[in-house]
Amino acid sequence: MNYILAVALMMPSLHAQTKAPRPHVPGLAHVAFRASDLDRTELFYESLLGYEEPFALNDSNGKPTIAFVKITVALVLISTPYAQQAKSLDGKLPDIVHRMENGDLATREAAFDELMDYMGADKTTHVAGTPDLVNKFIVGHPEDADRVKLGLVHLLIRENYLFVEDRNPPAGYDEGDSEHYSQLVEVVSSLDDERTIPALVGAMTTDGMAERGVLKYGDRALEPVLEQLKNPNELVRATALSMSITLLEARSDMASRMRIRELIRSSLMDPASVVRGHAVKEIDCLSDRQNFVPILEKLAKADPENYPGKEDDGVDGDKFFPVRVDARRVLRDIQNNKACAP
Repeated sequence: MNYILAVALMMPSLHAQTKAPRPHVPGLAHVAFRASDLDRTELFYESLLGYEEPFALNDSNGKPTIAFVKITVALVLISTPYAQQAKSLDGKLPDIVHRMENGDLATREAAFDELMDYMGADKTTHVAGTPDLVNKFIVGHPEDADRVKLGLVHLLIRENYLFVEDRNPPAGYDEGDSEHYSQLVEVVSSLDDERTIPALVGAMTTDGMAERGVLKYGDRALEPVLEQLKNPNELVRATALSMSITLLEARSDMASRMRIRELIRSSLMDPASVVRGHAVKEIDCLSDRQNFVPILEKLAKADPENYPGKEDDGVDGDKFFPVRVDARRVLRDIQNNKACAP
């Protein structure tokens, strides 16, 4: 059985290095290799090179399908290719899934559309019923379930790199490509399988469907989302902050409430104004938001991020300071005992 080894540039290590110095991986975005033995591959990266495996995902039979190995600023993704031994309705489905791994975007899009047709979905219209049809097919054909679900998950991980991480779509990118990505996110979000979490986390800045798809897994999604607070992309960090708070609030315990406040305080020090702004807005909805008044007053006067323009209150002269404006708004809400806007 073959295995796929992919390297995706996602986030720095969250733990101090206590082992011998490990090889540095500079500037890599996505590299794929094939290995014949998953266990030996994991042994090489973990035992010999000393990298950590934060978590792994198994198929319905408990067999490893995706393992994540942390490499300084990179993740190594090791996944099995879609239950090779499983029976299919015919020889067409394996070929479709195989073409969904192709290096050419147009080929992958055509294969995805063909898969939707194969399962009875309408590829010409972005309809709400498409995910239902996909899930009905999966329920009706359990022998093909893993092949389809893992094929879709792996495709979304690949498209996330193209449309989100690289942020440099290929020449000729058009509305059809955007529709392909949007429908793919919708379908993967609809699957009831926690193996979708890494792919959906990678798409969480692009669509509310991806966010809802992650949030439905509750505690199982918390650690992957928290990991993104270290992502080099500021929009990813801002989104991860809001989603982490939502997941922690659902726990309704003291430790989670304390964790929320720690995350907010840390994000208020983020170098990116979009992250600081998100943190300020999250303060407004805290039950003890008055405890943040001193730091809000400091931000309202001294946050440096500014753009040409002028805020209505005229406090900042001829420049617009977005974080200062947000901080002043929250201070007014606290002073007037006004509830936060959802």
